[in-house]
Amino acid sequence: MKPLLSNKTNELLTRIDNAIDGELRSVVMNSPLNFTLELSVQDRNRGNDWINIAFEIDGVSDAQLVEDNKLPFVDMSEGISIVFEGGMCGLSIGSYSSLEALKSASLYLIGSSMKYEERPFGS
Repeated sequence: MKPLLSNKTNELLTRIDNAIDGELRSVVMNSPLNFTLELSVQDRNRGNDWINIAFEIDGVSDAQLVEDNKLPFVDMSEGISIVFEGGMCGLSIGSYSSLEALKSASLYLIGSSMKYEERPFGS
């Protein structure tokens, strides 16, 4: 996994078109303070081929999760938001511009750091 820095976030989100109309594949609790969220998205760098991308959030201090059996029904029409603010970072489903705002999302994770990894497309 590669660290996701605040100055590289927009570049990554543009590349995957903010994961608009992507699919939420999994949310895994690696430990009480570390979660991995995996999505299937289209990658502009690969001619809009589908890839999976995983985001690992460490130091999780706040979260709203969805039961595994409801993941396929999460509305991804607005994509995802990644927000860096005040030494914290957050990832949510939907379009939000602050950590406080993303707390109204159906699914969000707020933590101290974030990493990401491209993975082969799969279900």
